[in-house]
Amino acid sequence: MKSKNKREYILWFMCCIICTVVFAVPLLYSFANSLRSVYEGSVMGLPKVLHWENYKYAVTLIPFFRYLGSSCIIVAITVFFGVTVDFVYGYAFARLKAKGKQALFMVLLAQMMIPGCAISIPQYIAFSNFGIKDTYWIWILTGMAGSAFTIFQYKQYIEGITKEIEEAAFVDGCGFFRIITQIYVPICRNIIVIGMFSHLTTAWGDYMTPFMYLTERKYPLSIALFNQAYLLPNDPSANVEPIKLAAGILFALVPVTAFFLCQKQLVSGVTAGAVKG
Repeated sequence: MKSKNKREYILWFMCCIICTVVFAVPLLYSFANSLRSVYEGSVMGLPKVLHWENYKYAVTLIPFFRYLGSSCIIVAITVFFGVTVDFVYGYAFARLKAKGKQALFMVLLAQMMIPGCAISIPQYIAFSNFGIKDTYWIWILTGMAGSAFTIFQYKQYIEGITKEIEEAAFVDGCGFFRIITQIYVPICRNIIVIGMFSHLTTAWGDYMTPFMYLTERKYPLSIALFNQAYLLPNDPSANVEPIKLAAGILFALVPVTAFFLCQKQLVSGVTAGAVKG
């Protein structure tokens, strides 16, 4: 290895170590303090006695699983439409010929430049007039409308695939549905996983949308863990900070687990997108 390349390798390696420490230390600190007693102060390392019962309290002192069910419903709706509808939209922009397609695509790109808070009030008024507040129809309708960034990703990826495969399928009698499901979906598996992971993490941690439209009965975990007060029934004055940290660790398990399960596809998809770009 040349000395210049070796120095660059060492520099990048040191940067990775620094980034790892910056992101890992708060997580390790939270985990350590989630295992301390509710009658102890904060610790930097693991406490002498590990209080795993804090995790039991985190899911029993509030209706944790009711909130978890609401989170799962929201995530399932968001991911389903983010994978199916957005992919069909991306395929249409990439392959189908229609008048005004480019103009419509420009509108789609312009939508990416508008912050979400700018349309939240008009959207709230519209959904209120539809009479669908406090229902999951909010996520169904927004899912059917599609995500501009995900559609853009799918379109760019599909355009990098040779058209000869699709033309050969048409000659063999395949329709659009079979072409999408049996040809493009397997080829675009990595970029689909990226879109799926993006929608999952966004919906799982979304605070503002459920807070605007849902009542406390249907709150997901992203709101409940902030709004619900943990109280020990035998000692209401006890410090419940360790229990809150335990609940936060449980809440973070879903996106972290999803990342490790999809890590190979995520890296392959990002790398392929960079090469195509």
